[in-house]
Formats: sequence, structure tokens, C-alpha cells
Amino acid sequence: MVGDFLKDCHVANDPLDQSKGQKQEIQDVDSFSRANRLAMKKSALIAGSLSRSGKRILHLDPNEYYGGAEAALSLAEAESWASRCAEATDTAVFSHASITKPPPSGEKKLLSSRAYSLALAPHLIYAKSNTVPALVSSQCHNQLDFQAVGSWFVLDSASNAQSGLIRVPSSREDVFQDTALSLKAKRGLMKFLRFVANFEEQTETWHDSKDTPFPAFLEQKFALPAASHGPILALTMSTAPSSTTSTGYALPRIAQHLRSIGIFGPGFGAVLPKWGGLAEIAQVACRAGAVGGGVYVLNKAIKEATKSEEDNRITLKLSDAEQVSTTWLCGSAETMQTISPAPDASSGSSATVSRSISVISSPLSALFPSTSEGGVTPAGAVVVVPSSNNDGPPVHILVHTSEAGECPMNQCVAYASVALSSDVGYAQIDQAIANMLSNFDQEPTPEVLWRLQYQQRIPAATDGAVLMDGSFISLPAMAGDLVLADSVLNGVQQAWQSITNEDENMFMKFTSRSEMEDEE
Repeated sequence: MVGDFLKDCHVANDPLDQSKGQKQEIQDVDSFSRANRLAMKKSALIAGSLSRSGKRILHLDPNEYYGGAEAALSLAEAESWASRCAEATDTAVFSHASITKPPPSGEKKLLSSRAYSLALAPHLIYAKSNTVPALVSSQCHNQLDFQAVGSWFVLDSASNAQSGLIRVPSSREDVFQDTALSLKAKRGLMKFLRFVANFEEQTETWHDSKDTPFPAFLEQKFALPAASHGPILALTMSTAPSSTTSTGYALPRIAQHLRSIGIFGPGFGAVLPKWGGLAEIAQVACRAGAVGGGVYVLNKAIKEATKSEEDNRITLKLSDAEQVSTTWLCGSAETMQTISPAPDASSGSSATVSRSISVISSPLSALFPSTSEGGVTPAGAVVVVPSSNNDGPPVHILVHTSEAGECPMNQCVAYASVALSSDVGYAQIDQAIANMLSNFDQEPTPEVLWRLQYQQRIPAATDGAVLMDGSFISLPAMAGDLVLADSVLNGVQQAWQSITNEDENMFMKFTSRSEMEDEE
């Protein structure tokens, strides 16, 4: 019962332990001024920021597990999740899920279920983003462990090189050392790298071409041959076909990649949260909410929300028939539409992405060279498999080592995705992973030990802005980008300011627990 959790809640509580209370008499919960139920990443951040701003928070999650659409699952949890998603319709966020366990041909086998923590949202986070300073100012970084994402590769099956895996040069040093590039290509690439470093100040070069397909821009402005377009496109992390990836879309993303290199250490600019991607950030944010007195409840959803015309308070009827009174209700657009008259924060359209999570029998060490002489060994790498023609989307494979905390030693996890429906998407992903593994000349041959495939419905792209109808706040769902977008935090900040009326400079500024103890 909700009342049990409210009675037991205190500042030092960990919300991840609050789902095991004993039934007691329900106390009055009208004093709670906020209730939140939305996608886990955004809900955790906004609940944490509001709680630490002195607001009383009730954070409801309808799932039996933490993380929502950004959860990290063991093998057993993934199998249970897949069985539920297999029955879902195409309109659900996740559908067409299945698990395969190819019989191993070698000695490498799966270990226990809990040896794996497989992320539904294995996003990259660039050092040059608004997420990093927010995690630092909120003190959340003290409870997070980030691992480097090192090299980008393009899998070119038509390459004449010994290996079809081509490492993407992302710095001047890489360009000079790349023996596969001709002298003319090196000059064009160096010219492009100098341009993109401060492209915003050179609008005369690109602004008239911002809607032009990016490959055409590279050829027209920098005389870069088609053979060199793939590696540059890989840095955009664009899920769209190259023929529809515009110059205006590509330039800021390549600039972010290059500007991030060296901020956390030499030779890399992106990181991944250890132990399960965005699920780990969400759980740390929930702990921050608990420090402020917030309450997190699993396996409980909002069935109905009605607003009183007399005092403007919202009465929530929960899935177990309990009722809670609140001043504000903040949630995902999809959820809010089912329980309230809140406006829709999406355009109504959506796209389909096919995804897979594969446990590989080898660490694939060749994908993780040191970021520099004496630098760190990365825990993540990106492999981009271009379409055989410009009209098809690429397959992205994010490969994580055991250092990411998601699998045992001597194995790795490959997260693959392509912007196609499951009918054709799964086949392209399977072929891409098979081609990638065939490029490793080692014994025994790397193979897939376990694979989860599923389809995800992605809402239309938004700028991250929230929509409000009085005290009902709808946040747009996260986009399908593989890089965590700044718009995620922008929407959270907008909702936080609407509720608290605080200055934007105070957003995600938390006092550390040691400082709080000193003040007490």
C-alpha cells in the first residue's frame, strides 16, 4: 500500500528497497504535491530534481522491474520481458520480441543469468553535452562509473584491405597515420576537419547546403571521393540512409564528436555508464530523489486522474484502487493521454526500429585498441555497417566488453539496431553481426551464444519541449538516437522550472550528502 511506503520514508532511504513494506493503515497522502509516472530516464531525473528542490514526490512505476524502457535485464528477466513483448501489437513501444540460443560449437557457454546486465538503452554520452555537467552539479557522478567508448569502425565488405573493418580516423593524427587513404583524400579530409571544428562561423560554406544530402556536400565542397564518405558518415551516428542524411543534421553531430575528444582523457570523447547504460543513471537519480524525501513505488500505475475545480488539486486513482491527491501530475505523453486531458507532446507519427542484443563468445579485443599511448583501454566500440545502396539505413553495432559490467570476462555484448521493421530488420542485423564476426581471425571462431531481438516504436523527432495543460505536464518520449541527446535534459529542466519557479541556474544543483550532514 502506498501509505506503508510513506510512513517508512526518510531522507536516507534507498528507493530501490521501498517495494517490500508491510501492510499498515494508510495515512493521509494529500500533503504530497507531486506525482510522477513517465519513461524511467526522464522521470528519475525530474523526480530527483524536484525532490532535492524541497518538493514532496511520489514516483510510480507500473513495472515490476526498474528502468522502464531503459532497463538493464539479466538473462532470466530478459526472457520474461521478451515473452510479454512477443504478444504486443505493433502500436506498443516494444513488440515482436524473441530469444534464440544457438547451440555452442566450442567450449564457450553462457554463465548464470545474473552474470549479465543487458541494457535496453545502450546510449553513448559525449563529453561535450549538457548531461555531463548536470550529473556533476547534482553529485550523481559520485555514484556512477563511466567507461570509455574508443574506436569507430566501418564494416566494408567490398574493401580490398585484409580486413573489412576500417577504423574511422577522427583526428589529424589518425588521418596522417592512415595508410589506406590516398594523399588527395587526406588533404580533403584535413580540410574538412579544420572546417567542422568551427563550422558555425562559416555559414557561407554550408548554410545554403544545409538541406543537401551530406555525401553530395562532401564531394562538392571538399572534393572527397565516395569511398571516404562512409567513415565520415559513421561519426554522425545517423540512423537514416545516407541519401537522406542532410548536411544540417550531420555537421553539429560530427562537431560534437570531435570537440568531445580529450575532455575525459586522450583519444576518446564518448563514454557509457557501467552496469547497464541509462538504467544506472536512472537508479542513481532515484537515490538522489530519496535523499530529498521522495518515494518510489514499483508495480503501481495510475488508472485515472481528475482535477477539482474548487481547489485545482488532482485526485489519482491507482491500479490497486488507492487514491492520492496532488498538485501537479507529470508523465510521458503516451501515459498522460490515457489518464488525463493533457496535450499530446508528440506529432502522432512514429518510426520503427529493429534491435538485437547478442552475447558473443569472444572479447573481440581487436575492436578495443588503447585510446592513445599510455591511454585507457575502452569498454565500448562502434561498428557501422552501411547499406549496400544509398537508399537503405545503416546497421549500428555497439560492442561492450566485460569491463562495462554487462557480461562475464572473455565475452562481449553486441547491441545492434537498424531503422527497419522486424520483417527485414532482423535479417539485416543477423547478416551484419555475422559479417563482423567473420573479420576476426582467431580460434575458436567468435559466435553468438544468446540473442534477443525486438522491435521498438520510436516517436517522431521533437525538440524535447514539454506541453502543459494547467497542472498536467506531458514530456515527449526519448528519440531513437544512439547518442543521448541534449533535448532529454532540456525537457526535464522545462518541467522543473514550471513547477518550482526557480532560476534555471539552480537546476540539478544538489548539495552533497556530506555537506548536508555538516549543516545538520
